[in-house]
Amino acid sequence: MVEAQRLRDKELSDAYALGFEEGRREGEEGEQARLQHALRAAEDALNVFRTNEERWQGSIEENIAALATIIARHVIDREIASDESIVLKLVRRALGEFPVDQAVRIRVNPNDLALIEAHGGLEQADLGPRRESHWIADHRISTGGCVVEGRDRIIDGRVDTALERAYRRLAYTATNA
Repeated sequence: MVEAQRLRDKELSDAYALGFEEGRREGEEGEQARLQHALRAAEDALNVFRTNEERWQGSIEENIAALATIIARHVIDREIASDESIVLKLVRRALGEFPVDQAVRIRVNPNDLALIEAHGGLEQADLGPRRESHWIADHRISTGGCVVEGRDRIIDGRVDTALERAYRRLAYTATNA
């Protein structure tokens, strides 16, 4: 009987050890699966964060470019208001791109044209010798800008166009840096 008790105790001990080992193994496998799932979730969250970070970074840089453009517009408007000859200076610079004997059409804002006429007229504009020019009041051109059109080319001196180009360069440079 003692032998049978020992055998039974050994079987019980072996069964306990086997059960314990299987439980430990199943627990480790379950925990490993849970950790892998948690790791995948963390990696997915990190990828979403990185994707959104790039988008947010691009938005921030684009907003800074827009803000810089708005500030430039404000400064330019103030300069235009303080210097009535600015349009004439811009027209003279644009005319430098055309042959002297080529006829041109000069389109400016109606308010700018009225100011030019009020301060000595178009004859006093000193646009150069032998130049045939036709001044046109164009409400589509904002104050301070001009468009000079010749036979072979057009010089766009509109403030809004220049600011748009500057904005696109800033925004493109920021998003592709």
